[in-house]
Amino acid sequence: MIDYDCDGAIAQRPSKTRIAAGASHHLIGFWGEEDSGILAGGMNHSGQLGGGIRCEESTFSTIDATGLEILALSCGREHSMMLAKGQTLSHEDDKTQQQGQEVLSSSSSDRTILFGFGNSMYGQLGLGGSKETLFNELTGQSVAGLVFEPSPTMVQLPDPSENVVQVQCGLDHTILRTDQGNLYAMGWGADGQLGLGPESSSDRAVPTLIERLSWKARGKEVGRVKDISSSTDFTLALLENNQLWIWGNAEYGQCMVNKMIDRILEPMHIPHPIPETEIISSVAAGGTFGLLLTQSGKVYTCGYGALGLGRDRTHVLMPEQIPTLSKICKIVASTDYAAAIDVQGHLYTWGTCGKMGRLGHGDFEHCFEPKRVVMPQESEGHKVIVCDVALGQDGALALIEYE
Repeated sequence: MIDYDCDGAIAQRPSKTRIAAGASHHLIGFWGEEDSGILAGGMNHSGQLGGGIRCEESTFSTIDATGLEILALSCGREHSMMLAKGQTLSHEDDKTQQQGQEVLSSSSSDRTILFGFGNSMYGQLGLGGSKETLFNELTGQSVAGLVFEPSPTMVQLPDPSENVVQVQCGLDHTILRTDQGNLYAMGWGADGQLGLGPESSSDRAVPTLIERLSWKARGKEVGRVKDISSSTDFTLALLENNQLWIWGNAEYGQCMVNKMIDRILEPMHIPHPIPETEIISSVAAGGTFGLLLTQSGKVYTCGYGALGLGRDRTHVLMPEQIPTLSKICKIVASTDYAAAIDVQGHLYTWGTCGKMGRLGHGDFEHCFEPKRVVMPQESEGHKVIVCDVALGQDGALALIEYE
């Protein structure tokens, strides 16, 4: 899965494992020629584990995905999204669903297909249902209730010719990027996190085109999006021409324009906020801060919190380089903590720790500068390479290889 090139950097080989973490649940997907599936654990109040049932207690669930190629997983507060290839959904009998299992079966299609499951009170699954659709026909009034889907259910795009290539879950919204250069959003929109414009801050229950950056609308004016990131209620988008765009909640100064903005209701272009000699390779949006990774392996941070700049630097309005990080190849952000993986496969985390010890340092202390996470296998003399990391609200997952 992971190897090194001649310069000592990690050379990625196709991974057959995907990980994702939400507010209080996580997913682990794997695929192969014979066995494929998803292991899910954590809270399942809204059916976010995808096993066909919901329950109030923390539990485990499985999804049988034999023959399915899982391309990506993403989790929000109580919803989950799965991007797959060449599959359609089929339900097993009631006995299988009662056992907390859901089965995915193959079809002749070779297209990417998006599935959603879990909470959809704001329409974040994109299936057309939300709290606004709850209606009592007898009284003609809205009624209280939970809108959820406990089984992986196919999400339809407005244009059936498009393939989703990237999916990002915020707390209660979802952003999609397609192969035709278009962006779609669904879910909670009160803070502008859907990016639909000044007159469109309401929730959306189906994938809705973000016209400002979508190729079929106005995107040709600015260029194609190559990377998006959203984990809470704001989004960073990186274009192929190295432009940076942002929308959603920016009240902590994470918008990288040297000021705090309450809400940004549609994508806003940010003047290049770091040295112009640096090319941005990827972005990571936390809740109160944002991260930029450059092609040279440097990491820049901006916003509020334990930013990685030290105990006395907890609020900066323009991106500053984190001096203790170098030769980084991957960055990840959650609401109020972050992670980075370097070219040697070392994992670093920083931010607020929380009562679950989610930073992985063996304590419950906040960490104001990046600190390497020592894996248990290292104490046994093994060489450990961290391949991927997923950050949830109450815990993190790390995918590793070791010798």
